[in-house]
Amino acid sequence: MSKTLVIVRGLPGSGKSTVGAKFGVVRSADDYFMSDGVYNFDPSKIVAAHAACQKAVKNDLNGDIAVVANTFCMGWELNPYIKIAAEVSAAIVVVDMFDAGLDDAGLEARNLHGVSAVIIAGMRARWEADWRSADPRPPWERG
Repeated sequence: MSKTLVIVRGLPGSGKSTVGAKFGVVRSADDYFMSDGVYNFDPSKIVAAHAACQKAVKNDLNGDIAVVANTFCMGWELNPYIKIAAEVSAAIVVVDMFDAGLDDAGLEARNLHGVSAVIIAGMRARWEADWRSADPRPPWERG
């Protein structure tokens, strides 16, 4: 059986984890901030959170499938996972939840991590629907 990486992207509250769970164990950068069932986000640890998520996905690809669910608003954010999949010749499936038909207030009410409608609106404004054609560089490397 061939290896598959399922990438689920969408705004907070769009149902990424719910849909991802239909494929298997879901990895997320948010997992890093969970302790005894309590979510405690610390923006100073976001780089470590994504590194831990990537490591877990890479480990999962020792089997047949890995599932990762993060916002992935911009195309460059998918690149580390695409590289991981390429290293093991895994097929990639991208499931785009975007906003699940909800406005920012609806997403705020539904997301599990207390992300405000204001933050969600910023993510919506940055959203690159065509992630394949997007600038592959992170914003701080763009001119």
